[in-house]
Amino acid sequence: MHEARKAIRRARSLLALAEPELDVEAADAILRRTGDSLGALRDAHAVTLTALRLGKRLSDPRWRQAATVLALRADRLARRELAADPGFAKRRKAIGRAARRLDALPWQALKSAGIREGLLRQSRRVERAAQRANRDPTPDNLHAWRRRARRLRMQLDALDGLKIRIIGHDPTASKRLHRLSDRLGRQQDLVVLAGTLRRMRTLEHRRELLELLKAATPTR
Repeated sequence: MHEARKAIRRARSLLALAEPELDVEAADAILRRTGDSLGALRDAHAVTLTALRLGKRLSDPRWRQAATVLALRADRLARRELAADPGFAKRRKAIGRAARRLDALPWQALKSAGIREGLLRQSRRVERAAQRANRDPTPDNLHAWRRRARRLRMQLDALDGLKIRIIGHDPTASKRLHRLSDRLGRQQDLVVLAGTLRRMRTLEHRRELLELLKAATPTR
């Protein structure tokens, strides 16, 4: 699930570079909806892994116990989604529609100047998101900063993989963005775990775990 969502995000990051010059809006919307539809499953798996990591780091059996309950919850969600969409056939069909739309576009018309402008546009978005998060480090602002930094990182990595060099761009930017998005991602996983625990009112030691989580969650 996680790999599928990453692949969709990588594709959408490249579409964002082409958006001013090519009509990618409809295909991008399909990919966005498909990725979003897998979000709950990814979060259910992520909070299980986060609880396991906390159990190891803090040597607290309550976290390992919670991780077992969270793993069962993730399994129930996955089985429910598969019952509603066997083999994820509907989602694969949607991605096929997006691919056909994209195949029909005149990609040869895309110029390096447009790609460079797209990177500059995304860089400015990262800067604005960073400023908001530094002024007001709420979970939403930090998550928005992470999403924008992750998109720019994916764009740079994809262009590097395609052997496309953008003159004037910092070659070390990708590594710095990797470190930033990973750090912000770990913070977001703690936020999602806290939200999940608040909804699981019958979970043993829930209040104590939320207090421990609050102490373990950085504000920046």
